Amino acid sequence: MDKRSFKTSILLIVFLLYTFLYKFLIFPNYMKHSDIITASFFILYLFASIKCLGYRRDKMTILTRNILKVLIFHLLLFFIALYGVGFFVGFLKNSYSRALYSIFDNAFGLLLIIILEEVLRYVIIWANKDKKHYVILFTLVLILFECFMGIRSIDYSDWTSVFRATATIILPVIVKNVMLSYLCYHVGYKIPLLYRVVMDLYIFIVPVVPNLGEYVNSMVLISLPLMIYISSLGMVDYHTGKEEPVLNKSNFDLLDIPISIVLITVVCLISGLFPHFMVGVGSDSMSPVINKGDAVIIHKVKDVSSVKKKDIVAYQKGDKLIIHRVVSIDEKNGKLYFTTKGDANGGNDPEIVKESQIRGVVKVKVPYVAYPTVRLNEYLNGR
Repeated sequence: MDKRSFKTSILLIVFLLYTFLYKFLIFPNYMKHSDIITASFFILYLFASIKCLGYRRDKMTILTRNILKVLIFHLLLFFIALYGVGFFVGFLKNSYSRALYSIFDNAFGLLLIIILEEVLRYVIIWANKDKKHYVILFTLVLILFECFMGIRSIDYSDWTSVFRATATIILPVIVKNVMLSYLCYHVGYKIPLLYRVVMDLYIFIVPVVPNLGEYVNSMVLISLPLMIYISSLGMVDYHTGKEEPVLNKSNFDLLDIPISIVLITVVCLISGLFPHFMVGVGSDSMSPVINKGDAVIIHKVKDVSSVKKKDIVAYQKGDKLIIHRVVSIDEKNGKLYFTTKGDANGGNDPEIVKESQIRGVVKVKVPYVAYPTVRLNEYLNGR
């Protein structure tokens, strides 16, 4: 191992140790000062990295300018689409105060960490461009650090909590950091830094945010860096003089539209953003009409009086959503009460369902789609 590799290895170990120190000591005990502590660590760590590995000036090249145009185009498209969708799904008032002092108080620590982190990424990556395994290792440590910053608490015994953290935090962090390290490797720190400043800090400035729901929002945070990465591949390929492109752009243009529509539709259905939502069925109580592992698309009911006998409804029972058929409807004191039954069950459900429990009527069955999720749920819950 040469001296540079040895120094890089020591730096990676130090960063990894701080990552665990942050998770298990600094944040639990010094939450209010965690950003300042992290920024102070990054300043010292960046100084040590430059001292050990040196610093190469980040020059503006033709490739940098072209990818900068790509980045600006995608960011503009992102905000136009984001707030355009808001006119259909509604807006929420931003919970952050837009007073100048509050913006500074909320954003300054994060901004400092972002700047230091991206310059640090640049120093480590450009000192090890001929040793890509260090680039990968450093990116993995950054991913772990940002996941620890984003995940405040998680119940590992609850698969729903694990899935939520994975979908809304871990996957967006992974895709974002892969894209940032890729761009840093080819064009330096300025473009990744611009992306981070815009995407991480705009929330402190805007007065309202679209009511997308956390799952749709995470889908957006996965799709945007992925599109920037794919758009940059062809440019990098051209400027590095490769004979064959990494990705045939014309083929991607034909495929990305239907694939994106399908992915966004599925996420919207799962999140319940629109009048229809999708859930997986975890039992055979409605067999053979609906089997375990099938997914059903449910139409939300605004007027419960529209529910009729023999309809298959989704109703809330505690923290569970039950999918059963209506066998009779009774009215008492102007309110409706539903008797339900699973088609495969021997008798009616023991509890009468109130109209306030009805969430919707099943409209479509999609066979087998939810089977992997159901099996994972059973495994994690020890069944």
